[in-house]
Amino acid sequence: MKSFIITLLFLTVSVYSYSQSIVSYHQSPNGGQAAYAYEFNERFRPEIRLYPNTAIEDFLVKLMFNYDLIDKENHEFYSGISLLGSTVGGATVGLAVGINIYPFENKNFGFLMEFSPNIPLDEAGTPYFSGSWGIRYRLQKSKD
Repeated sequence: MKSFIITLLFLTVSVYSYSQSIVSYHQSPNGGQAAYAYEFNERFRPEIRLYPNTAIEDFLVKLMFNYDLIDKENHEFYSGISLLGSTVGGATVGLAVGINIYPFENKNFGFLMEFSPNIPLDEAGTPYFSGSWGIRYRLQKSKD
């Protein structure tokens, strides 16, 4: 039991030593998305996105699980899977591909572009493509 607690402590410390919070805003023809992400390590980034331009009775939430395929100082190329849900029912699965670009000396601020084919899980839905662009800010010290 003692070794389990020590192992758990080391895992917790290692996760938090690499993690950082990220906020972003995505804009697309379908409206905007305000997002919060938490990088557990330098490549894995779960994210929650809220659609602020929707009514309370038809609230949209998207859960993303992104993985950086390329993680360089000035850019990240990622892929991930998403699940979009609504308070009035229906869900959609998406397969995102995107890039984060950090062109300034302060690597906490950058730009993003994302493309995703989406498949509704209900029978009446038609598959569609979506894309977005936006800004991203890392709330903690940059990785460089």
